[in-house]
Amino acid sequence: MITEVTVDNVVEEAAAAPYHTILEIWRGVLAPAARERENRVTPQWANRIVSGYQEIRFKDMNLFKDVYFSMVQDLAAILDEEIATDDECLNLTTAEEDCESNAFHYLNILISWQKQFLLWEMFWSTDSQSAAIDIAALAEVHKMFFGEQGILGLLDQIKFEFTDEHKGLLVNILEETRQEVEDAR
Repeated sequence: MITEVTVDNVVEEAAAAPYHTILEIWRGVLAPAARERENRVTPQWANRIVSGYQEIRFKDMNLFKDVYFSMVQDLAAILDEEIATDDECLNLTTAEEDCESNAFHYLNILISWQKQFLLWEMFWSTDSQSAAIDIAALAEVHKMFFGEQGILGLLDQIKFEFTDEHKGLLVNILEETRQEVEDAR
């Protein structure tokens, strides 16, 4: 028997769906990284990367895939570590609660992710055999997280605001990190 579905039915069903925090959504988006790292490179992805980065060749794509997904897994681990600090952070039922209760977690993750990107950039070397692959993977992962269509855009759904105070804190932490690395060299 075929049932007629109306727009009202779809809206009612969507309204009844349980809320998922942005933390939970990010975790879901990043979870397949380990599995995807084991899959073969698709022709479409290889063509996009090779077309976009002049030093990358098709023969480089397996290494590119490993570097790319390694970076994604590192950032996923940062997310998982933050989630592990709060047993209740995934148990919220509205966007308002998510923003209010998890704002500290979102700020910590944003800062930690930016710090990780800074470290990758500081340890990147033009002398490396894989310099072109490493910088291309870094650029692609950065787009995935911070680009116009990146996963950070999901924070707009809960109206999370990255304030001037937050920006100042981020700048200070990144400057401290940069100085620590330079002092250690």
